[in-house]
Formats: sequence, structure tokens, C-alpha cells
Amino acid sequence: MPSSSEIVEPGRYDYTLTVEFPSVYTPEHTPPAFRLANSYETTRTRHASGQFDLSESVARPLLRQYFVGQVCEDMDPEIVTVTRFELTPVPA
Repeated sequence: MPSSSEIVEPGRYDYTLTVEFPSVYTPEHTPPAFRLANSYETTRTRHASGQFDLSESVARPLLRQYFVGQVCEDMDPEIVTVTRFELTPVPA
């Protein structure tokens, strides 16, 4: 069972999420014949932030996974690493 620190209580929250994932970068305007030779592996980053209202208690890992799913819906979740997930209660 999750500890109380892993449960997010109902309320209004600001959130910040940063994820990283492996990618292959090909410089813009690379002619097709040179794309493979000029491409290289890299790590890319995506950021998301916003505010939301939570109507019932939920486990923090489930909430984090929800936002990761929103930000990374176009990629395999197995390659995504969460590097930052912060929740801040918004005062009423």
C-alpha cells in the first residue's frame, strides 16, 4: 500500500514534468543521400506544466504516469525517463 506521501489529496495543483528519451537527430536540410551518415544518437527532452483540479485522492505514481502519457503519447513508454515531476498545491 502506498505511503501517505505517495497519495495526492483532492485540490488544485500546479505541475511541472520533464522527460527524456533517446532519439536520432538528422540535421535540417541534409540531402537524402547523406541522412544516414549525418544522423547521430542523442537524448531529447520534453517539458509540460500547467494547473489541474483533482476531485479524489490518487496515488502520485498514477498521476505522474497520466501526465507522461499525455506528453509522450506518440512514443514507446519503455524508452521514456521522467527526470522531474513536481506538484505544488495552489492556495485557495
